[in-house]
Amino acid sequence: MNKISLLTVFLCLIQLTLFSQSDFDKMINTAFIELDNRNTDKAISVLESAYDFAKTRKDTYRMVMAKSAMGSVGIQLGDYESSYINFLDALEYLQKCDTVDLYNKIVILDNLAFIKSRYSDYQMSAMFYKEAYEAAKKYVKRYRLIAEGNGDMSYLVDLPYSLAIQMKNSGDYEGAGKILLEMWEESEYRRDTVSLARALNELGLIKNRNGEFLKAQEFFSLVAFNKNVAPETRGIALQNLAVTYSKLNNLETAEKWFKEALALKMEYSTPRSQFITMLDLGELEFKKGNTDAAINRWETALSTFDKIDAEPDLFIIYDWLQKAYLRSDIDKSLNYGNLYTANIQDWMLVQRNQNDNPSLQAFNTKIDNFMRAREEKAERIALIQQFWPAGLIFALIMTILIYQIQMLLGKTRLKVQTEKVREVRALKAQAILDKIRRDA
Repeated sequence: MNKISLLTVFLCLIQLTLFSQSDFDKMINTAFIELDNRNTDKAISVLESAYDFAKTRKDTYRMVMAKSAMGSVGIQLGDYESSYINFLDALEYLQKCDTVDLYNKIVILDNLAFIKSRYSDYQMSAMFYKEAYEAAKKYVKRYRLIAEGNGDMSYLVDLPYSLAIQMKNSGDYEGAGKILLEMWEESEYRRDTVSLARALNELGLIKNRNGEFLKAQEFFSLVAFNKNVAPETRGIALQNLAVTYSKLNNLETAEKWFKEALALKMEYSTPRSQFITMLDLGELEFKKGNTDAAINRWETALSTFDKIDAEPDLFIIYDWLQKAYLRSDIDKSLNYGNLYTANIQDWMLVQRNQNDNPSLQAFNTKIDNFMRAREEKAERIALIQQFWPAGLIFALIMTILIYQIQMLLGKTRLKVQTEKVREVRALKAQAILDKIRRDA
């Protein structure tokens, strides 16, 4: 084959490759446009075609992209089961690529961890977050400028935080606490109010879980009443603060903070976050004997956020509605009771595993020691600030005194050395005179 023929074939291959890339990208974009237009079936069909397109050409990297896109669609639709399978496939294909794309690895592992947390499989979720964090550290180390340019440095904060939450949820309070305490110190040093608020909130939850409600309130208050903290984060802290007052049977104060939390959340937070506060407000009304008000809160919560089929922790609302409707509407009570019974088993298992955990007790001791050390350090700093003028004067006096003593010792030493030199010289002179006399 001559050079012209080879060049022609080469140009055709390049054109075919570019055409293939263009077609694939168009398919992915079309799928998400269809999804935005709520044409779910069409979006899924286009993504499946994109995957087949890449598979036919044995383009492993684009198979990863297609599977990742399918996984993202699954999460948006709340179909976590199919999403999990697609992300697992994407991870498998990614490992087969000649060069592993670290950024895509982070994204895939992050999504797998998120899905596992939704199914209350906290140990697996923690494992995925840990792998994602390791990949993020490699990514930043190798491509720091790219990471900074794309805003990916946040992974180094977000992933360990998510890891700590899942470790806490799985009962590993020791491991979670270690990460959170490090976040607390580092965020104070960097003046990072976002990370600081996150860490304090989670430390408060650990104290709350241990029944130390007053100490938990200290952590939550540091976040809730700090105007420099983002409103959605303050809303979460107010919610947690209200829960502690509710557990202490201070229902009036609890209601006050619940309502303030809901006001912030209605403006700044997600429907799921609003659901949680409405759920707790309904429970508070039920405790006060206001059954109708409680039902209204819970029904509003379900109309605000209804994607709880994959979140067993939220199914408790069905149990509350079952109890609330028991005297007024037996049919509704039975319906909610059946929903609760059908979906609560996994949630109950998680709750049992977290009770009486020795790791929780051990870590609470570590928190106490850490806080005590901080208090002692603060006291030392306060003493230094209080007495530093007197200390400075004392230090100056001691410096002058030591200087005078050194000068005196120096003069004495010089005098002694001078006398010794004179003695040596006199002895040498005498020896010379004696020798002269003998020679004479």
